[in-house]
Amino acid sequence: MAYEVRAERPEPRTLAAVRLETNHDRLTADIFRGLDMVWPLLREQGARTGHNVVVYYPGGKTAPFTIDAGVEVFTEFTERGEVRRTATPPGEVATTTHYGEYSEMAPAYEALERWCAASGRRPTRVNWEVYGDWEDDPAKRRTDIYFLLRPAGTDG
Repeated sequence: MAYEVRAERPEPRTLAAVRLETNHDRLTADIFRGLDMVWPLLREQGARTGHNVVVYYPGGKTAPFTIDAGVEVFTEFTERGEVRRTATPPGEVATTTHYGEYSEMAPAYEALERWCAASGRRPTRVNWEVYGDWEDDPAKRRTDIYFLLRPAGTDG
């Protein structure tokens, strides 16, 4: 699959999310665990919601890393327990869209990394995924992937 990568400056998305420390082996289970904490609260409060979103914060190659597993919210909600208000980071991003199984997103990430290298842009190592509406056909499952970029012309 060919991936079109583009630079954008999207508005931050408000999220109801749970912050979790995880690793690659536990990632899928931890995402579901976090979402299973968020969705009941939002339904109980009647919040108007959007898509599931997971924000990834850097860790080491083998070290644990942190995620915010959550849901877009368009109305007020009351934080409770581990569910808190947060947002996707502001700033310029490199982004692409993946269609297919979630376990097969590696080529989309590779396309983003190639685009950054070719464009002379450095990612911050903070990234997020926005999962489209559920489709029974895996080929129609949409995931938008975002790499937060360092400001152009900076090394740090």
